[in-house]
Amino acid sequence: MGKALIRGLMAALAFLVLSETQGWPAEAMAADETKEQVVLEADSVVYDQRAGTAQALGNAQVRRGILVLTADSIFLDEDMTRIRAESVQERGVRVRYGNRVLEGNNLEYRLDEEAGILRKARGEADAVRFDGDSIEFASVATARAKGWLKAKQSKGAASDDLFIQGAEMSLTTCREEPPAYRLKTRRLLILPGKRVIAVKPRIYIEEHLLASYPFDYRIDLAKSSAKPLVPVLFHDSDRGTGASFRYGFEWGERLTGDLDLAVSANQGIEGATSLSYRFSEDGEAFLDTSYIYNADEGEKRWRPVWGVRSSGKGEDRFSWSALWSQRESLNINQGVGKTYKGVLWRDPELTLASPWWGNTTEGNVRFRLFGNWGRYEESGEHYERTGFGVEVKGHSGDRNSVEPFWNAKAARYHYDTGDDRTVIDGSLGFRWERWNWFFETRYARRWIDGRTPMDWDDLEETEQIFQTVDWPLSKRWRMAVRAGYDLQWDQVHEMAYRLAYERECYRFELFFVDDRVGDDDQVGLRLKIAAFSDTPLLSLDPGTGGFDSSWGENP
Repeated sequence: MGKALIRGLMAALAFLVLSETQGWPAEAMAADETKEQVVLEADSVVYDQRAGTAQALGNAQVRRGILVLTADSIFLDEDMTRIRAESVQERGVRVRYGNRVLEGNNLEYRLDEEAGILRKARGEADAVRFDGDSIEFASVATARAKGWLKAKQSKGAASDDLFIQGAEMSLTTCREEPPAYRLKTRRLLILPGKRVIAVKPRIYIEEHLLASYPFDYRIDLAKSSAKPLVPVLFHDSDRGTGASFRYGFEWGERLTGDLDLAVSANQGIEGATSLSYRFSEDGEAFLDTSYIYNADEGEKRWRPVWGVRSSGKGEDRFSWSALWSQRESLNINQGVGKTYKGVLWRDPELTLASPWWGNTTEGNVRFRLFGNWGRYEESGEHYERTGFGVEVKGHSGDRNSVEPFWNAKAARYHYDTGDDRTVIDGSLGFRWERWNWFFETRYARRWIDGRTPMDWDDLEETEQIFQTVDWPLSKRWRMAVRAGYDLQWDQVHEMAYRLAYERECYRFELFFVDDRVGDDDQVGLRLKIAAFSDTPLLSLDPGTGGFDSSWGENP
């Protein structure tokens, strides 16, 4: 059937509908031998067979497969291959691609290329909202063919998935207007449900420029996670004051990595690189190498760690790992006022942990089993250690009344020297909220039986109590104080402070931890985006355990 005959039938159908049915939508359909059917609907349709055009006015709509275009007026020309759409209302042109919706002021779409341009556009990709002067959109297959999308950028995407790109774009996860924070980028690539890539974005907090990110910034929509975004200031006893920066990168769906760089007053430049390759649904190989200072050695050295481990998160699955390390720098709090800073070789260390079993719907009581075996080198001496144990955690009630919580971990270790050791850590407490004030009281106890021939796992018995009070200073500012009291030595061994600035979509926190017994005072910063609360965009939070917030950081 030729194109002329098809157009004639379309014109006849449109004429009959318009002449015989007052007030009902008129329809015109165009198709050829290779494309899906195109359906045009409106209050009125004017078709010009000679010119090969159609004009739809009033509640106009074009449908083709999973693509639906809606506007006040729609015009088809160039032998029914180009669509132009306009609307009187601001952003009244709507593009629905499957369950994805874009809005703009006017649209141009090529049916033969299956690609379009939407001006003064805005839309959403899962938690991310974006807008800009114009965006281009197409299927992934078309985007690849046009060179908009590289193969490694589209790994894991179906050929008919939606792809969006735009120049001079803005993105945020805030729902409030104007947004409390946003990123501006000269180029934005979006695969809804997969990832967002912003090219060298600038970060704005309430219209004030905070920082510029020198690399491409990626948001993993599938995992609802994002990398730290801006440089972080820090201070500790070994490095003094400094700043660190992290860059996250990926190649396709399987290979990801991070590059860390730190500059401090005492140690100068330090760095680390981590790579992980996901070889199965539940497994990945990894390589972490760092060039950092260790107080025990008194120098900076390369310190590689590599192996395989379970990938992904979730408490309803087994987790496992096999890792090797050389000159691994450890910083372990072993007791009140006692911090181990040393170097360890693992050759290898194997771990296995069961899923968390128990009441999954209410989360009252859950437990899991674990075991590990390893060969270690410490200070030139070699040891083997085998361990197994159980962890338990739970809570009841809610914070509107009183919410008790508890957790415990018991482990039994055997060493090739003939030594045995049992370590039991437990804590219990309760938390509650009143008039936007938050309180938490926690008692923590560690029991030790037996001895270990190594220094790095030589934990001490402890008995402590922690009290946290978190209260509002104003509508957006909050203050929290946590005191740690050593019941064995009858002294306050730690004071920690947090100042927080809260908006609907993000939370900025400043920490200070005052070590009253040792000499390990620390300062921390954290910027948490509500949409990605598990992965802070800016994070350096030493000693912050026990603090809570309205986003429920504690179990």
